Amino acid sequence: MTPRVEFFSRGVTIRPLDAWAEFQAAENLERVVWQMPDWRDAVPANLLIAAQKNGGLVLGAFVDARLVGFAFSFLATDTAPASLKHHSHMLAVLPEFQSRGIGLELKLAQRAICLTRGIDLMTWTFDPLQALNANLNLWRLGAHARHYLADAYGEMSDGLNAGLASDRFIVEWKMNDARVRACAQTEPARLDWANLLRDGAREIFSVAFDAPNVPRVRDQCALDGDTLLIEIPAQINALKTASLAVAREWRARTRAVFQNAFASGYRAENFVYAEQNGARRAAYVLRRDDRR
Repeated sequence: MTPRVEFFSRGVTIRPLDAWAEFQAAENLERVVWQMPDWRDAVPANLLIAAQKNGGLVLGAFVDARLVGFAFSFLATDTAPASLKHHSHMLAVLPEFQSRGIGLELKLAQRAICLTRGIDLMTWTFDPLQALNANLNLWRLGAHARHYLADAYGEMSDGLNAGLASDRFIVEWKMNDARVRACAQTEPARLDWANLLRDGAREIFSVAFDAPNVPRVRDQCALDGDTLLIEIPAQINALKTASLAVAREWRARTRAVFQNAFASGYRAENFVYAEQNGARRAAYVLRRDDRR
């Protein structure tokens, strides 16, 4: 059983789910956030309960007793070398409560509880074209990614994922590392795109805008140097609406580049934004993985 532990931040209470109705509310929240047309796509309440009682962790974020977000992770093994970890399968916040830091607080609560259990590694997957998720995971939380899964979940029909192959990064969050500890204490400093270029970072894509929210790769250079900037659309959902064909081009381009970069010894370890001619730009910062 998961003991009752509560975290309070900015009017939000975060704690493990307990009552049956709370697990049902989490299942319903999944369907709302992911816009699931098929009820079978949701992780059912009975499985969430089973995980909670057997080494997993299902946390809820409550505002005035209403469940507005949740995170679900389960006990797993890391194979190199074999050791226990938690794999975070889901994190969701209702649309009207997004951009309030609730996702961050859920991740930090996951970390705090896992560390008390002697677990210091958490993994999860996310779509590498989703800039907001990349920003949270790599910049704010201090995690990194060095593995790419092409079409990880097959064809997906929910409102967030439909139309693109379900490619994913595997995130590794070493929860007791110095950088992660620092990120948990305070917001880290932002990297500056222009400064990175002055220091020798290499922009892999040359990008121009066909129209607002429609960036397109015009040219590509070789993977070379200690630091790479790999640009993605700053708003992939808006791009999908404007031109699904261009969004699919981005998926194909970035899949090939990230697979090659990771195979060549780079890892994605930060995320950066810039404004250029009124357009928002976003890019991953990759550096050579010294452990290879």
